[in-house]
Amino acid sequence: MKFVRNIRLLIIAAAACIFLFEKFTGRNIRGRGRTERARAVYAEHPTDPNDSRVIDDNVVAYSTANQSIEEARQKSKETLPRFLELLKSGKAGTYTVKFPLVQQGKAEHIWLQVDEYKGGKFQGRLANEPTIGNEYRKGQALSVAEGDVEDWMVKAQDGIYGAM
Repeated sequence: MKFVRNIRLLIIAAAACIFLFEKFTGRNIRGRGRTERARAVYAEHPTDPNDSRVIDDNVVAYSTANQSIEEARQKSKETLPRFLELLKSGKAGTYTVKFPLVQQGKAEHIWLQVDEYKGGKFQGRLANEPTIGNEYRKGQALSVAEGDVEDWMVKAQDGIYGAM
């Protein structure tokens, strides 16, 4: 009986800690706000291949049938060796690759800030807060296969490279 009572107290204390953390930091760590944001993105998802809709500062919804998007992806894949050259050269800058992140059966195309490349994979941290699901967070370490890269970008002091 005492064990059950202690477990109940522990659960109540944990819930109180989560509540206080969210209240004082303004962060939702239970994922509810992200689910609402994902619903908004999908509600605004255009059906016309030539249409796109800005959802907020970092999210644009577009049709996957958009020809210009497909052309940009192809160009990015063709020029990925240039990205690898820049990365290996040690040129100072912020190196990112865009890839499809799948959660809850839905894909969003998101940036990974690259720390290194080895074995055909980019190692780095998510550069954006995902809008779908709550499995991943901005800053979380991930690895992305070279074949999954849809776009790349290098922000250097002398300009921006890539960003198709």
